[in-house]
Amino acid sequence: MKLMGRDIPARELLARIEERLRTRGLPTSEQVDVPEQGVEPRVDPLSFNLQALEENADATRALPLHTHRGGAGQFVLVAKWAFRKTCQVFINEALARQRVFNGHVRDSYAQLSAEVVRLRSEVEALRAAQATPQVQTTPAQEPQPAPSRARRSAKQSKASEE
Repeated sequence: MKLMGRDIPARELLARIEERLRTRGLPTSEQVDVPEQGVEPRVDPLSFNLQALEENADATRALPLHTHRGGAGQFVLVAKWAFRKTCQVFINEALARQRVFNGHVRDSYAQLSAEVVRLRSEVEALRAAQATPQVQTTPAQEPQPAPSRARRSAKQSKASEE
């Protein structure tokens, strides 16, 4: 059984399903071995897609030979193999531009994926900073500027006149 993520307890899930089948009178299924390490970890879509682009970027690399035909299948496989061997130079020439384009797409996707990861971490940091209560400090009263000499002399002259 393949479930994505470790959030689902596989053994508990199977036990509950078996219990529900038994309560309804349905026969239970055969014993299923659940791996000790649990289910497969979650797949990061960005890295998965980048890996898939990397594996399939070269259009000139041949896929494995196979056929769905029964009796004449071996003849078809031999014909495909012979075609590939004799025409590979022409195939490479015809698909050279596609190979270059696929490389550019792969590189662009890698750059965009890196940018998405960077922006996600930045958003998480901003959310964490916003979630923590920030203590607001009141600005201390600013000291009054010292009176200018003209003001002081005017005040002194008033005081001396009195």
